[in-house]
Amino acid sequence: MEKEEINRKLNTLDKRLGHTLFVEKSSVKPDGGIIEVLDNQEQWRIILVSEAKHQGKDIDNILLGKMVGKRKDQDLMVAGNAIERSHKNICEFRNLMIAEDYFPYVLFLQGSNFLIETQTITRPDGRKVVLKHDNGALNRIDRLTAANYSMPINTNSCKNLFIEIGEKRVMLQAVSIFTKAVEWGIEEMYPKMLEVAETAMEILKPELKETQSK
Repeated sequence: MEKEEINRKLNTLDKRLGHTLFVEKSSVKPDGGIIEVLDNQEQWRIILVSEAKHQGKDIDNILLGKMVGKRKDQDLMVAGNAIERSHKNICEFRNLMIAEDYFPYVLFLQGSNFLIETQTITRPDGRKVVLKHDNGALNRIDRLTAANYSMPINTNSCKNLFIEIGEKRVMLQAVSIFTKAVEWGIEEMYPKMLEVAETAMEILKPELKETQSK
């Protein structure tokens, strides 16, 4: 998805938006791809954006008996910050879909940096290593829950949330975040993506061609 296209969309909604672009070929490319359908106005509408991020190999290393760190004397590595790059993609698709009543962005997280409960892993020599989900040096999932307003994870959040703040009504577009300590299997990811896509289709149903809304 070209940044130029996103800017063009923003500008059609409000002439104050969508002006700044420094790198002509700047683009956004979620690794899981994008699925679109054609509406009854011959416009393509996004019904699914998916992305999977892996950060933290501590469980694999422990199971293999591998020590880490500069001196190779640690069970765990301090978590990195690579996952924060996901926020760029999320923000750009929010810009693109700002006029929609849904946000079909699915983010699959996997690895020891995304624990939601404490786990105990046994090394080949029998020694047990505890991975605490509330250890700030290990866990990075709180940096991603900013993308769903800290609502529950492992939940379909495709339908926009409207909240009342005084006399104002504010629309929130939340990412559907799913997480596992170990690698996701395609058979696990597929039904979650399908549910989000079906939610988007249901919201769009009045605007879709008859052949696509059946």
